[in-house]
Formats: sequence, C-alpha cells, structure tokens
Amino acid sequence: MNSNHLVSFNISQRRFRRSQKSKLKRKSKRFRLNYKNEQLRSYLRKDYNYFDVLHAFLPKNLKYLIFESDFSPINIDTLNYNKSTSLLEEVCFVPKEFSLISKPKESYDFVRDVASALILQKAKKISIDYSNCEKISLDAQIFLDVILKDIISFYKRCSEYKKTRPAVKSIGGDNVVVDDVRKMLWSIGSPAIHADSSIRYSDIVSYKLCIHNSLSKSPKSINRKDIDTTNLVDYVKDSLARVNRELSDDKIEDLCIVISEILINAEEHSSNKFRFSIGYFTEKNDNGLHYGVFRLVIMNFGQTIYEKFKDPDCPNPNSVQKMKDLSQVYNNKKFFSPKEFEEETLWTLYSLQEGVTCTDPIEYKKRGNGSIRFIESFFNIKGENELQKDISQMTILSGNTKIVFDGTYKISENVMNGEKFQYMTFNESGNIMNKPDANFVSFVQNYFPGTIISAEIIFNEDDLSYGNEPK
Repeated sequence: MNSNHLVSFNISQRRFRRSQKSKLKRKSKRFRLNYKNEQLRSYLRKDYNYFDVLHAFLPKNLKYLIFESDFSPINIDTLNYNKSTSLLEEVCFVPKEFSLISKPKESYDFVRDVASALILQKAKKISIDYSNCEKISLDAQIFLDVILKDIISFYKRCSEYKKTRPAVKSIGGDNVVVDDVRKMLWSIGSPAIHADSSIRYSDIVSYKLCIHNSLSKSPKSINRKDIDTTNLVDYVKDSLARVNRELSDDKIEDLCIVISEILINAEEHSSNKFRFSIGYFTEKNDNGLHYGVFRLVIMNFGQTIYEKFKDPDCPNPNSVQKMKDLSQVYNNKKFFSPKEFEEETLWTLYSLQEGVTCTDPIEYKKRGNGSIRFIESFFNIKGENELQKDISQMTILSGNTKIVFDGTYKISENVMNGEKFQYMTFNESGNIMNKPDANFVSFVQNYFPGTIISAEIIFNEDDLSYGNEPK
C-alpha cells in the first residue's frame, strides 16, 4: 500500500469512526427522549395528577425550589391556591422596592404570587405590574428571572402534549413608570432574557445573565469558567473605564484569580451544580460628581453554607470540628439567641475565614480563601466619597443568614504556624470567639434556598489612579 493509499485509508477510518460516534449520540438522544415521552404517557394513560407532570417536567432548579427545599419561599405548600377572580388575567404587583436584602418579606411575597399564578396556571394571561415599583435590586431580579426562565421551559415541554398544554398563554410586564427600573429591565432583566428585547443605553454597562451547569460535559461547558472569568473581568474594566479608572496588570491578574475562585465556589457549593451571575453598571453625573454604581450578583440554589458543613457527608471534617468547638464556646457564653443569632449564623460567618472550605482539603489544597479575597479586591477599587457610605456594600445571603460588608469592619491578617491568613470577625476585638456586630451578621426570618453574593459599589472618578506602575 503506497503512501497516498495509506493517507486515504486513514482519512476514511477517521470519517467512519466519527460517523459511528454520531450515530451512537443520536441513538442515545432518541432513547432519552423516548424515555421521557413514555414517562409522561404513563401519566396520561391513567387519571394523571398535575403534580405528576410537575415532577416529570420541571427543570432541576425549579423542581428543587418547588418540591425539594422545605423552607423555599416558593415551596409547593406555600403557594397561593386561591382561584383568580378572572379566568382571563392574573395581575401580580411588584413592590415599591423589590429587594431580597433590604425588603425581603414584600419581595418574597411578590415572587410567591408570581410562582403561584404560573405554576398553578390561574389564568390565560399573567401580568407583572410595575406601577408601584420605584427601585429594583439585582439580587431580586435575577431570582425572579431564573424562576421565570424555568417556568417557560416547563411550559414548552408540556405544550408537546395535548392533555398538558399550558392554560397560560402569555406572560408580560406592564406599567413600568420609573426610568431606572425600565433601564434595568431592558438591559439585563426579563424583556432582555425572555423576549430577546434588550436595549443598549449609553450610560449602562451590562453583564447579561450567565447560567452554568457544571455537570455538562460539552467542550464549551468545560471551558466555561475561563470564559466567564474573562467576561466578568472585562465587565469590571469597562465599568471602571466609564469613570476614567484603570487597573494595573497586577491588579487585573489578581482580579482574574479571585473571580475564578468565587465562580468555582458557586459551582461546588451548589448541590444542584448550577451557578448564575449577572452584572449592571450605571454611570451617573450628579451635582458635579462623576461616578458609577457597580452591581454584581453570583447565585446558586441547593444546600446553604450551613447545610453543606452540617451534612454528615461533608468532605472536610476538620473544618466541621472547629465549627463545633466554636459553637460550644458560644453556648457557654450564652451568645446564641433564637431567631437572632443561631448556630447557622456563626457557622456561615466562620466559613468565610481564610482556609475554611467544605471541599476535600486533600483534593483542593489551596481552597478556602475565595470569598474573603473577593470582598477585599472589590473594596480596594471602590470610591471614597460620601456617597459610598450609603451605597457601597457587599452582602451574602445563605439560608437564614445575612452578612453585610460596607467597610466598617476591615479584613485583618494574622500569622499562625509561620503562615499568614486573613480573617473577618465583625467585632472590635478581632477575635472570632467574641460575638459579631448584629448590624452586620444576623439571622433573618426569610430563608434563601442557596447562596447569593450581591455587590453594589460606588466607583469614583476623583480617586487615585490605578494605572500600570512605572518600570
């Protein structure tokens, strides 16, 4: 066989292997689809229960929120089963301030109303009315939009079968009267996500909703962390550029490392293996001041930080034992108080300290410092005028715990066994053995079924330059 024939043979072999591989993929896909179809047909052959269809076709995250998380704000037992006054339209009113952090009760009640109307399919048209809404926080908007996205996916799957075609024919938003609300919605909110109706504004830098499933094995998904890290760093750089700020090469590299680790944390700490991120920067010129409000939210669903460490299968028993020992100290000092400061609050705070992680310490030797470095990096580039005192803050919500960073308490550094580590205690003593300030570390009544990191930070023009250092 000459060389030309050999090359031709090799090419034919590769083509044959690719064709066989493609056939196997198509066969596997058909099998999975047929299995799902047969699963639903088995419900439809009998007097099926609508909840069977919900269990069969709800996307993973929404199924977790509806059925699997006992304390979820939209758990099936909390939904409003009252029939709509009209079979044609159900109207849900957005609260005056829609924020899971500053107005949790009103905001969760509203999300529950929307979920009730859509999951229980109360009317042909579901309208979200913004006539009373004056302010929307990014944390609340991403929470609502992820739920809406999964409900729309659920409807699409049900529409393939005559018996399960959705009663809801349209979902829409009405009466948006505040300009800032309109800009957020049409930049990165519901119209941009669900109706492909985004608008570019000259004073807005947007980082559109990013959803990553770490269980996916596609090449694009495997490289997703690097892509998302690059996109997030570009979003930070573009936001700073609007107020004539520039990061040095060293700071950019550091920011890449920090963002990369916080994204990994969001994936690994989610028992559902999904993470969501979104950003929204607004440039402002007020009373002679040129500044911008930077917003970023990273979110996951599943076990909370406390639940991950409390799980008997937690792969880092050393960290868990330290938390148990600390709990005993707090018990002896009578620091715990029901619905004000509980063990969950303490463990969530302790989890932020450098070197503490719920991942396997052998497999991930350098893990456990992402959260505190993330906080430090962003507060190093925030503004320093009077405005930032009221606006700049970073908040962590996980389960019934809220931790707020606004610069009042600084990150400290200590040396143990010859190695430096960072910690944050939220008290004047700088000692984790002493109770933190309740204004910054607290138990909250409204449970978030996962973890949210939400940053809202002022970037100023009138600060020192962050350009490259001279050679």
